[in-house]
Amino acid sequence: MHRIGMLLPATNIAVEIELNRVLPDNYQLFISRLKVSSVDEIGWKEHDADMDYQTELIATIRPEVIIMLQTAASFYGDGNYDADVVKRISAIAKIPAITTAHSIGRALKALGAKKIAMLSPYNANIAVRAKEYYQRIHQLDLVNTEFFNLTDVKKIIELGPEPAAKAIEKLVATKPDAIILAGGAYQVMNNIEGWEKKFDCTIVSTNQAAIWGAIQATGGNEKITGFGKVLEIMPKG
Repeated sequence: MHRIGMLLPATNIAVEIELNRVLPDNYQLFISRLKVSSVDEIGWKEHDADMDYQTELIATIRPEVIIMLQTAASFYGDGNYDADVVKRISAIAKIPAITTAHSIGRALKALGAKKIAMLSPYNANIAVRAKEYYQRIHQLDLVNTEFFNLTDVKKIIELGPEPAAKAIEKLVATKPDAIILAGGAYQVMNNIEGWEKKFDCTIVSTNQAAIWGAIQATGGNEKITGFGKVLEIMPKG
């Protein structure tokens, strides 16, 4: 049995539903919730301020790895924030840590993607930050983006799959190798396999990357069908 710890924005109610349904039976997910009032720089600062205490709490269950699931936080911080926060979590918990932003990049490279697009319910002002992050850290070329310009997590949770399908149709016109679907609160994992077949394009979402990263971090070999290419292939990376 693999025990997975997670640091999750407090308002996110999608992740437990998606990950507990999709993770193999021999993985258990345990969550500490971080204060985040909005998906923007204000929310990121609240998230960061609560990080150390919540890490101490989740570390008490002795997970094999701790996942920080707030992809936008890795973009809002300074150039080294993503790497620094992993070191910070690991130093407190005395176990490995990963972020979903970094796991997305690693998964895309493991799939052989180089030219990527991104869809997110977040504010469009993170597009420049995301482009710089994935180019500098992962050598991925972010060529096109679509955003719903939402900062209220409750509104993101209420979004259905239709806006994403329309946005993906626009993004595939630029012929990316893969599309990032960033936003753990956007509950669309059930739709990803169908979208990949319809649009003939690989999609890697925040919640997929959390599952892929957890299995990679624990040395697992499990493959998961029905929720997209990255989980079905489970490439090493």
